[in-house]
Amino acid sequence: MLTLFVVQSCADPKDPEKTLRSFEGLADEVYFVPNIQLINEATVQSDWYGVIYDDEHIDEELLEGLKVFVRESVSDMLVLLKHTSDGRYFRGPRLFRQDVILRDDSLLPIRDNLSFDTVLNGLIHDNDQV
Repeated sequence: MLTLFVVQSCADPKDPEKTLRSFEGLADEVYFVPNIQLINEATVQSDWYGVIYDDEHIDEELLEGLKVFVRESVSDMLVLLKHTSDGRYFRGPRLFRQDVILRDDSLLPIRDNLSFDTVLNGLIHDNDQV
């Protein structure tokens, strides 16, 4: 269904087992990259690619919602909500159509005015959360 990029979150790579398990049934191909700059250099075969850090995971509700969104959405990117271990919430683009190129310094596309859907079915969590 999608290609997943797992980005190293800090100098020492984290154990990505929880991260990978959370994408079971959704990610067909997985790349481990030390930084987001390398994402643009990869060849993505699927219609969508996703980006997550090695210290994050998605909950079951989001996994099931994403299975529908990647099949049905006509948008260029999907915005997901993240709940941090210190109780804050953020939203940001995390899934992109295969032709969307990211900026070198953030998970934002180079092109402006791309269409997007916000997925409210679940959350991204830090791996030290349940």
